[in-house]
Amino acid sequence: MKLKYGIGAVIASTLLVAGCTTDKGEIKDYNAQVQKAFDEEKTVSSVGKKLNKLEQDKQKLVKKINGKNQQKVKETSGKVVDNVEEREKEFKKEEKAIDESEKQFKKAGKHLDNINNKQKKKEVKDLDDALKAKYKAHDEYAKAYKNIMSKEKAMFEYTAGDQVEQAQIDKKSEAVSKAYKDMNKAFKKYSKAMNKVNKEKEEVDSIS
Repeated sequence: MKLKYGIGAVIASTLLVAGCTTDKGEIKDYNAQVQKAFDEEKTVSSVGKKLNKLEQDKQKLVKKINGKNQQKVKETSGKVVDNVEEREKEFKKEEKAIDESEKQFKKAGKHLDNINNKQKKKEVKDLDDALKAKYKAHDEYAKAYKNIMSKEKAMFEYTAGDQVEQAQIDKKSEAVSKAYKDMNKAFKKYSKAMNKVNKEKEEVDSIS
């Protein structure tokens, strides 16, 4: 009986060690796939800098607009429209980067399913959930930012025209202000989601 028990214990401990090794490998592979997703987002930083520069340029142009010289208003409004179109083009690069990142992230799920240890699986799942929330939050932020650009474009295309009424300008200006409030809310949510990802990633790094 002792012999049988001894063999049983050896087999059990071997399975246990094999399970731990497998989990470690799966977590490592999960992390490697998530890193590939992060690598796809490298262009987001440079896009952000370019967008900030374009936003500053826009502010300078808007400050030049006053009702005294109608020709000047039309010319400057046209430049603001060009600025919006440049921002739209630039922001598409960010959206493409985030889309590619999400595609890479989705490949990590198979490794999560293969983790046996409940506690470790929970840690990785928390990161997985945080990443899903981040992509969703970016999607909402992107919609809000594109809405701003659409509203700004509509307003300055109008002021670049010949038949301009103050009531219409006020209405379009109000739409722009509302769009900015919505975007600020969406960006705060996205920023919070990114912080959550960083926190959960540190937790998973500590067990991998």
